Amino acid sequence: MAEAYQIQSNGDPQSKPLLELYVKASGIDARRIGADLFCQEFWMELYALYEIGVARVEVKTVNVNSEAFKKNFLGAQPPIMIEEEKELTYTDNREIEGRIFHLAKEFNVPLFEKDPSAEKRIENLYRNFKLFLRAKVEFDKGKKEPSRVEDLPAQIKVHYNRVCEQLSNIDQLLSERKSRYLLGNSMTEYDCELMPRLHHIRIIGLSLLGFDIPHNFTHLWAYILTAYRTAAFIESCPADQDIIHHYKEQMNLFTNQRETLQSPTKTHTIPEKVLSDIRVKGLAPDVNVH
Repeated sequence: MAEAYQIQSNGDPQSKPLLELYVKASGIDARRIGADLFCQEFWMELYALYEIGVARVEVKTVNVNSEAFKKNFLGAQPPIMIEEEKELTYTDNREIEGRIFHLAKEFNVPLFEKDPSAEKRIENLYRNFKLFLRAKVEFDKGKKEPSRVEDLPAQIKVHYNRVCEQLSNIDQLLSERKSRYLLGNSMTEYDCELMPRLHHIRIIGLSLLGFDIPHNFTHLWAYILTAYRTAAFIESCPADQDIIHHYKEQMNLFTNQRETLQSPTKTHTIPEKVLSDIRVKGLAPDVNVH
């Protein structure tokens, strides 16, 4: 039923809670991680607790269509978290977030610091992207190649402009703060939310929309590079093929058999020109790859 990704911490196993996170499996291969954003977000938060020894963590992929999963979880959908010691099962996103929050607070982990400015900048980014995605996919139906953004009608281009405006605002915030993450040099819940969404925007933009994050947003690209060098993101990130398949299913688009047979790959590099600009500005993040 589940493929386990072991990230248990060292030390006395009885001294730390054991948290099992069940995440949705890939629609291509049930042994692989799926592209559910909330699953990755909680995985990243739990990884932050694991890294400093606050909790033991096991992440397991589950096929939501399997009889074993339906029987064990009675219709609940991933992400699902189980706390073995207390025999508690959390099936609601707010419950999972709440338990992670209390653990972080108990051990003084600055994972949930509040920042209205950062919150405002990232709010609705993904919603606006989905509006653009749906509108452009509908407009491009029957075409061999995605339409160029400049050729789109005004009612679709407005969604694109909103996405770019928000990306520009995030770029500006990062420029002002000169920090590795949104709030400083430590990852917070805002990064666990934003990093996976930026990656999805990148992968789906390039594969389905003929769209890329503007290359002149140098500070935003440096932040994306930080994601690609952050262990919590690397461990929890699905393959490109699984992200594309996830959105094709949502949009009822035809999935080429060649795509499902491809060896899984992960795009964790950025364009050379952008990387050069980052180096010129001295923004290359000093983050170890785990």
